[in-house]
Order: sequence, then structure tokens, then C-alpha cells
Amino acid sequence: MIFVLRITGIFLLATWLLSDVSQASASSSAAHKSALKKKESANAHSRRSLSKHRIARKGQGPAPPQSFDEIFPPGHKFTADEKTEASQFGIFCENGLWKDAYNFATKAVKQHPERWWLYAARAAAAANLNRHKDVIDAVDHALQTNNGDANRLNVCQLQILKANAQSRLGDRAAAIETFLEAAKADPKDPFSRAGAAWLYATSKDPKIHNPALAMQMATEAAKLAHEKDATILDVLAATYAANGDFASAQRWEGKAILSGDSEDIPQFQKRLVYYQANKPWTEDSK
Repeated sequence: MIFVLRITGIFLLATWLLSDVSQASASSSAAHKSALKKKESANAHSRRSLSKHRIARKGQGPAPPQSFDEIFPPGHKFTADEKTEASQFGIFCENGLWKDAYNFATKAVKQHPERWWLYAARAAAAANLNRHKDVIDAVDHALQTNNGDANRLNVCQLQILKANAQSRLGDRAAAIETFLEAAKADPKDPFSRAGAAWLYATSKDPKIHNPALAMQMATEAAKLAHEKDATILDVLAATYAANGDFASAQRWEGKAILSGDSEDIPQFQKRLVYYQANKPWTEDSK
């Protein structure tokens, strides 16, 4: 799967973690208070935009959930300066100002290269701007500089983001490797497995295409997501089709359609037509 990151459809751990911190420091930030007034009308959109890889409309696989319990490991303590920095970045993210967020994070990380979460923030903003090479660079720096401060979930989400970018740049073999690294980082994460499954199932490269392994990964992902995430069910359907089981592919795609978001359903329906015609969905399908 090219785990594509839509401009208004990305969740990255750093985005949530910094916006959460910005909420905690709202009492000390007049700018944040002002932003919160706008949040009422934009809340549904902004939360949605920060919570999902809305990529099904482009034909590419699943989306991660919108909230996580873990943000930073318990030992991390923000300084007042860090809280202010996080609050400013969080405001940009909450309002979908990704160019401003990217410029802010780029400047901030030059001033404080030891703050790994600023690299993660830069990666999040870069992904929304389709700056895939910048995503990879920022994620690599975040992983290299966190000195163990990043928890398991942080690492997994960063690796998923990197895999998305690698896939978008056409390096699917590297993307699979990164998805699998993310799966090892967090054994309970379904989206890393779904990402690898999508690529195994839909790639036309014989060195990558592996329907059996796709089925294994997609089945694990669906179980971890309790068969409730429509985009993961969509991946599961694609893997059944890749294995020639079009009846099961139709069944799971139908479930994805019934439970999917309105913006995803048209893409799910396109895939269902393929399966009804006994055709698998591949990276070239439209």
C-alpha cells in the first residue's frame, strides 16, 4: 500500500502530542485562547484532519485511529520554553496551517536541534505539504536524536510516516521494510501491518508482490483493529482479491462500504466493482 498522506488527512503523533500540550498551556497563552474561539466551528474538520491518513480516495489503504493514550513517556518534563514552543506549533496544526507549521518547526529545530519532537513536528507538516524527502529526513533525525525519550508508540508512528513517504517516492521495498520495523516497535499497532499488506497485495513488482504474506499481515491488522476500521477492511479485501478469493474480497469490501466514511466510500465502491468482475486491485488500478 502506498500509505498516502492526504493534505488535510494526516495524523502524526507529533501533531497530537504538541496540540495536546498546547491545550495544557492555554491559560498562559493569549494566542492559544484566541485560536480556541475558532476551534468551535472548525473542530470537526480539524480533529478529522489531524486524526487520519485520508487516503482511500486515492486508492491507497488504511488510516490510523484518532487518539492515543500515550504521548510522551512518563519521565519527560517540558520546560516553560518547550511548552510555549509546542503551543505555537499546536495552534497551526489545529487550524490546518501546514505551511506555517512547517516553517515554524523548521526554524525551531535549527535553534534547538536536540529537541527530537520538533523533527517529528516538521515531518508531520512536511507530509501534509507532500514534501516526502523532507518527511524522511525529519523522521530519521527524530529517531536518531530522541535518546530513548520517544516511547514505543512515538517510534511506531514516526516509522509509519516515513514508510508513507518512501512509498510515495516509489521506493516500495524500503517502505515495506519500514512498515515492518514499525510493527516490531509496537506489536499492537494494526496500521503498520496494513501498510505492508497493501504493498504486498497491490504491487505489480514480482519482487514485492506476495499475496500469501499480504494475507497474513492484513489478517493480523484486522484482528488488532477488531475488524472495525473500514480502511483496514478495505486492505483485507484487496488481499483476498490478490489471492484469487473474490467472493471474500466482495464481502469485506462490502463491510468497508457499510462502515466507511462518506469520503472513502466512492473509492471502496470502485474496488468492489473490480472484485465483482474477478479482478484484483493493483497499484495501477483506477
